[in-house]
Amino acid sequence: MIPHLKLILILITPLIFQSCENGKTNKKRNGLIVYQEAQISWSRNFNPLSPAGSTRWPTKCGIHEPLFVYNSMTAKWVPWLAVDHKWNSDNTILKMYIRKNVFWSDGQPFSAKDVAFTTQIKKKFRALDTRNSWEYLDEVTAINDSIVQYKFNRVNVPGFDALATQAIVPKHIWEKVEDPVKFLNSNPVGTGPFTEILRFDNQIWELGKNKNYWQKGKPHIEKLVFPTFPSNEQVTLALNSGKLDWAGAFIPAVERVFVEKNPEHHKYWFPLTGHSTFLYTNTKDPLLSNKEIRKAISYAIDRDLVVKVGMYDYTEPANITGVSGPMSVWHSPKINNMEDWTKFSTKKASKIFDKYGFKLTKDGYRNNPDGSAIELEIIIVSGWSDWIRSAQVISQNLNKIGIKTKVKTYDFGAWISRMQKGDFQLSIGWTEKGSTPYNLYKGMMSPDYIKPLGETADVNWHRFSSSEADLLLKKYEKTSDESEIKKIIYQLQEIFVKNAPSIPLFAEASWAECNTTHFTNFPSQENPYGTLSPNYEHENLFLMLNVRPR
Repeated sequence: MIPHLKLILILITPLIFQSCENGKTNKKRNGLIVYQEAQISWSRNFNPLSPAGSTRWPTKCGIHEPLFVYNSMTAKWVPWLAVDHKWNSDNTILKMYIRKNVFWSDGQPFSAKDVAFTTQIKKKFRALDTRNSWEYLDEVTAINDSIVQYKFNRVNVPGFDALATQAIVPKHIWEKVEDPVKFLNSNPVGTGPFTEILRFDNQIWELGKNKNYWQKGKPHIEKLVFPTFPSNEQVTLALNSGKLDWAGAFIPAVERVFVEKNPEHHKYWFPLTGHSTFLYTNTKDPLLSNKEIRKAISYAIDRDLVVKVGMYDYTEPANITGVSGPMSVWHSPKINNMEDWTKFSTKKASKIFDKYGFKLTKDGYRNNPDGSAIELEIIIVSGWSDWIRSAQVISQNLNKIGIKTKVKTYDFGAWISRMQKGDFQLSIGWTEKGSTPYNLYKGMMSPDYIKPLGETADVNWHRFSSSEADLLLKKYEKTSDESEIKKIIYQLQEIFVKNAPSIPLFAEASWAECNTTHFTNFPSQENPYGTLSPNYEHENLFLMLNVRPR
């Protein structure tokens, strides 16, 4: 090469790269790039009446909206497609007052008839009634375009939650659908801020702004973009490079690997929610049907090590009640005097297995009384590194007491399907949330949510029920007296601790990160107008409507 030319190339090459980088940085981005689902490819399902986890995010917030949105940061209900609600004197009739001047994304007017239809269709197709609303409903009618009336066959005040948060579908579209259970709603019509499918490929899809959105001037961003990210590690790289704006991912050593790369724009918020992450135990499994065996497994788990290795000390070991942090005010005073099977003790774990005839063999593992080997499998979402590491610690803990245990990973779609159908032995998972522990204990112990193995259960994946708990849950549903509510919660806790339906692992934190290079006004600890995490449907609306381009 000519020496002068070589020198020129050396001098201008950095300028070329700088120019490209500046061009890339300064290029205005009109789409918020989001990570919420660990997927290797996308399936086009936007049916908001499907069980949780089977539809694309944000089907139940960006596309289809509810009547009310619960803001967990303020602990208040926010009127949305409804402006108000009212019970009659004996809490058997509930009226929802529907917002006027709302239109579907195709321009058709939204009304109370759509709300009534959405609830009625769940009566006709009971597979859609994932929260068993028609177990306590008698009749739902649109009195006029602005009022929906729900008649209850029994008092169930918490039933408001399920009705208020039900994503509403358009009657003029869905009344023509032959089978709404199998309906994928591939080109959805909704009332939400983002309703237009601009693009849908296996590896990326885009959701455009609703031009008929009822909140004038919102959203401030033009579209949502969803690339596939099969692992937390890839999410971290994308956040650091600016290829991702908003994520709900676990990031190990978040200060070092994320914040320090760009302190001005790399932000995170990991608040404790008050709830717990559980090791689900399939109670239909012959071994795990025994509550004492479930307690033995719990005794064998070193939660301090799980929190240290799996969760990077971001959280803390779970309380035996399943509620923690901000929800600790609900702890029963009797709990301290009950057996605490969340305390690590290999001695107690081994003693229980010995008691039930699961003796250690010469190879260091335990057999069933019939001589066959005990083998357990923990299923986890591939790419969820925090849960995978936690499961590996649990597996090692169980191996140490002679229970041969392995960890197996699946992509999110396969994992959630197995959980919902009861096709697992052990798995880590989230629990039901609410302003009190009622939803947690109903999801853990109510027969109302039990589905036969092979059928899809929206909650109660472990398939445990308690008649004693059911009576208390029904009693809770009939009262609004705060002192009575507290007594009932205490009693439910005690039943939970006696039976160990599934095993609390660690206090749940709300994982969320954002790169503010291209967008601003994300929720934060300093500005907590909503949760930053994209993992809480409906609440995501607060962020979608308030985030702005720079």
